[in-house]
Amino acid sequence: MSHDSPPAPDTARWKVLLVDDEPAVHEVSRLILADLAFEGRELEVLSAGSAAQARELMSHHADVALVLLDVVMETDDAGVALVQYIRGQLRNSDVQIVLRTGQPGMAPEREVVLRYEINGYCLKTDVTSQRLHSIVVSALRAYRYTRSLRAMLERDLKRAAPPGPDTARSALALELVHMHNADSVLMQAQPEVALASNQVSGIELVPQWKTSLGLLPAERVRDALPVGPARRRIALWLLSQACFWARSWRATRGAPVTVSIPLVADSLGDCGTLEAVLDVVRDAALPRGALDLLVGEATWLGGHPDLRGAAAALRELGVTLTLVDFGAQTISLQRLNQLVPDRLKIHRLFVRGVSGNPEQMAIARSLIALAQTLSIQAIADGVSSDSDAQFFKWEGCDLGQGDTLAPACAPADVAAFLQDGRKAAH
Repeated sequence: MSHDSPPAPDTARWKVLLVDDEPAVHEVSRLILADLAFEGRELEVLSAGSAAQARELMSHHADVALVLLDVVMETDDAGVALVQYIRGQLRNSDVQIVLRTGQPGMAPEREVVLRYEINGYCLKTDVTSQRLHSIVVSALRAYRYTRSLRAMLERDLKRAAPPGPDTARSALALELVHMHNADSVLMQAQPEVALASNQVSGIELVPQWKTSLGLLPAERVRDALPVGPARRRIALWLLSQACFWARSWRATRGAPVTVSIPLVADSLGDCGTLEAVLDVVRDAALPRGALDLLVGEATWLGGHPDLRGAAAALRELGVTLTLVDFGAQTISLQRLNQLVPDRLKIHRLFVRGVSGNPEQMAIARSLIALAQTLSIQAIADGVSSDSDAQFFKWEGCDLGQGDTLAPACAPADVAAFLQDGRKAAH
């Protein structure tokens, strides 16, 4: 059975694979898990004493729900190599993988979480009987949800695939559903620079999906997937990435850093997505202003009727909303005043080359003035020259983005802009 087949019947046992080169770990784990059941289904515990044995077992048991994995076995990196095999070669993004290590120095948590798609990390010395029960139950719940969601997505997308022009869109949607996020998303970090001080004050995460059509930005993914479970899965993954980097960059800087992410706000028309997003934000317990959701003008203009309520719930938890590509579409002042964003991003059409274009200058000034009137932060997107940056600074625009101010980079390299109050390149 492939990992893309429907979930197993409710009468089947949950398969848990123990991978560890210490026989005692297998014995103790089996004793602890012997009487555990989840949703009326017992556990079938499989054992492998090495990563090589685990590969063999995974080839015959594609419906393994959870892998409890040691890091150091036949080699120092056998565990993480097995993670790469499962996620990369087997293309199995459903199975939950929890690393258990007795040698944290060989695989530090921060490095492992950053580089590999795992679902949990713990020290063997910290795993009590109750803790192991909790780890297993949480992993099984996540596996069940992922499998059910995948089956539902495939069913709905196939039913909604009429012959004709929409066939290509449906094919892309199915491709996105099956893509493994960690391997299939190129993530970049675009700094936001406070123009008055020339210091980085926030970071926008810019994901691009590696598809058969090439690299696709978030807006193309949004257009390919309908509001619902498919978008929810991607939105929650992006949100988890934002929460991780918000914590990491706060530790580097010693102060909160605003992290902006796309797609999440544009998916809030689905009640399930909103509730899940609120749960993730509560659990993250980040400082107010640490998370920012980018909202497209289409959502703001013709969005779901509960957008106001969703915005209120998010703001209560300290999340801000940024209206992106402002000026590209016609949006009434009445609509803008009914649901005022915390920030608005001026479309790059009115930013690039502004210093040499009087008409652009007039438009940019009016947009900045509108933001100031509504007490909204204004962001100039796509600043491409020193003279353009100087124009927006003089006009009182709060923030700017663009390689002239601070180039986009990999998230792991953002620390260079944050340490010791370092200023942007401009």
